[in-house]
Amino acid sequence: MVRPMKYIALLFILSVLVMGCEDKIGDSCSRDMDCSVDGDRSCDNSQPGGYCLIVTCSPDDCPDEAACTEFITPSPEFDSDDAEAEALYEQLAPNRSRTYCLARCRKNRDCRSGYHCALDPELDADLNGMIIDSNFEGLGVCVPNV
Repeated sequence: MVRPMKYIALLFILSVLVMGCEDKIGDSCSRDMDCSVDGDRSCDNSQPGGYCLIVTCSPDDCPDEAACTEFITPSPEFDSDDAEAEALYEQLAPNRSRTYCLARCRKNRDCRSGYHCALDPELDADLNGMIIDSNFEGLGVCVPNV
């Protein structure tokens, strides 16, 4: 009778461990449940192999392996006679911003295969993004290779 109880206890412990495991931000996925059983992480299937992330973050609010990154939809090019349209569009600036917890990195090898470490200059120039955490000096986020 002792053996079945040990077996049941072991199964219980293993199930608790498995249920408590979450993939890290930046891991591959095919559905949200691959990233978190709690529903606090999402799978972005538009990225190669899927990408576990958190949608909407505040500075310094992401898990340790991630950085809160803001992306802004760029303004369209306006002609000089479209000053009024440009002013109206700029009023939408707060609505053009999205934040995500993305995998934090220092070098390309910190990212999984098919991804590289985009540091602040690349984020700004090529992706219209920036890390908004307070201590991001020398850090980047893992983004797909182009």
